[in-house]
Amino acid sequence: MFVRKISQNYSSLLQCMILFVLMVTTFSILTPYFFGSHNLRNILTASSVIGLMSVGATYVIGSGGIDLATASIVAVSGVVSAWMIQDYGIGPIAALFISAFVGSLCGLVSGALIVVTKAPSFIVTLGMLSIVRAIAYIISGGVPIYGLSENVTELGQGSFLTLPYPAIFFIASTLLFGIVLSASRFGVQVVALGDNPNAARAMGLPVNLIQLKVYTLSGLLSGLAGFIFMARTNSGDPSAAQNYELMAITAVILGGANLFGGRASMLGTFLGVLSLGILQNGLNLMAVSSFYQILFVGLVLVSAAALRRFGEP
Repeated sequence: MFVRKISQNYSSLLQCMILFVLMVTTFSILTPYFFGSHNLRNILTASSVIGLMSVGATYVIGSGGIDLATASIVAVSGVVSAWMIQDYGIGPIAALFISAFVGSLCGLVSGALIVVTKAPSFIVTLGMLSIVRAIAYIISGGVPIYGLSENVTELGQGSFLTLPYPAIFFIASTLLFGIVLSASRFGVQVVALGDNPNAARAMGLPVNLIQLKVYTLSGLLSGLAGFIFMARTNSGDPSAAQNYELMAITAVILGGANLFGGRASMLGTFLGVLSLGILQNGLNLMAVSSFYQILFVGLVLVSAAALRRFGEP
């Protein structure tokens, strides 16, 4: 059984790598602008918000759960930070910590509701999706909060040694939480819980605490994504990141995670995020309508799921 699971992990990761290479090759042939250094930076920057959300989603899905509230958390974190910047004049570092705190709090509430009510994570986070988004609209009065200071927007629009700050946040989070997932006791516990919740309880694992940590982590990373989104767009927008939670889940599944838990790879998630970013960027360069872009994203997900299903022993 263990050998079979390891085989499935490598098979899923290989499929994700093949998809990534196909994306790069296809758009390199179809458009001459794809491989420019400026465009590659654009892909990393554009992928950063969904990338941060996907890092958190990897833990949630690996534990056998689902978090549909992440995009709403992005919105409310950005709105609260923009409000604090405008009304209280806080700096970018303080705003970053506030976004992370707001996101963590939302994730903790989701996790606590799941633990206390024993309700499916799908139902709880679907409710939180609406609640948190409503809070963002209430705080902002239904309109974006514009006009942030330049030292705040610099973290969303600037770069360090030619690498955009949003990309640095994304890559650093992927590396850090990838190590935690693959080389720490907590990471092993997350995957064990997703693989078999009953066995995890029988082994004495602190299942409730693991769930609280997983959803809090997901909220934390969504809060950081909210700050990046706010800094990039120079506004705290209550309508921000609509449907981004679905893109994050798609990236994690493309990366080889099992939607029912027990299997997750941060390298796979990273490649899944970049594959989606390359797909959208390439279609934009080819002037393909956004309506068709949504169609292509769906086709890629369904195709990857089908190939993985037929590739499993």
